[in-house]
Order: sequence, then C-alpha cells, then structure tokens
Amino acid sequence: MKAATKKSFVIFLLFAFLIFGVSMNSFAASAAEHNALASQFENLTKEMRTKVDELSHKSRSSYFGRNAKRKKSRVTNKIRKYEKAATEYAEQAAYHHQLAAEQLELNSAAYQNQINLSSNL
Repeated sequence: MKAATKKSFVIFLLFAFLIFGVSMNSFAASAAEHNALASQFENLTKEMRTKVDELSHKSRSSYFGRNAKRKKSRVTNKIRKYEKAATEYAEQAAYHHQLAAEQLELNSAAYQNQINLSSNL
C-alpha cells in the first residue's frame, strides 16, 4: 500500500473506533454523566469542524486534469461527511445537556418533596 492509503486507512479505523466507542458509552444515569457525554460530543463536533476547515483549504488549491477533478470531488465528499457528523454530534450534545438539566430538575424536586415530608412529621 502507498503511504497515503495507509494513512487514510488508519484514520478511518480510528474514526470508526471513536464512533463505536462513543455510541457504546451513550447510556448515562446521572446529570454528571450526561454533562460528561455532552462535553465528549462537543469535542467531537470541534474535531469534525477543524477537519472541515483543513479540507476546505485543500479543496481550493488548483489542480489540472482528470485526477484533479477526482481529488476535488473526494475532498468535497469528505467535507460533506464531516459536516454531517459535526451536526449530528452537536445535536447529541444538546440532547445530553437537556437530559442533564431534566435530571437536575427531577433531583431537586425529589429533594424538596423529601424536605416537605420530613417537616410535616
């Protein structure tokens, strides 16, 4: 394999492991866990957006010939995929922030009920 192909393959494998690792850890029970997951998704969103920025500079360079068109189309396709992943990660982060807020609200309501019950005795 060529060096570029090996590098692409390694990046693909790391990206796949990252996706599967995050999806396996998506089960959270407390607000702190939801906030931790939200920060993970926010970090993934930032990574995807930096990749988009890097590739967008690469796609602007001028090449000539048939291979240049193929290369540009591959780069634009990667940009689209990274943008889609970034929006999905941002949605997941917002979702986990919402769940964390709801969890905190439920915990505070339960605590208030417990105080009210103990004061009535």
